[in-house]
Amino acid sequence: MRKTYQGRPDKSKGKFEVLGKRDRMVEVPLPMVEVWEELQAQVEELTGKAGLRILGAILEDEVTQRVGPSHRA
Repeated sequence: MRKTYQGRPDKSKGKFEVLGKRDRMVEVPLPMVEVWEELQAQVEELTGKAGLRILGAILEDEVTQRVGPSHRA
């Protein structure tokens, strides 16, 4: 049985423009330089935190392999 859902017709109309039927390229009207300038600090902070968590997990695994599991209560 096939269900039908209510959709929002033309929700993205005007946001994207398809250029050429063969290329299937999509033009997104965003000022990429301005967007990057605003997000750069947050991206750098996020990648820094992710890197520290990865290094912490690697070090914790190394310690566990060498001395055994922790005896925390």
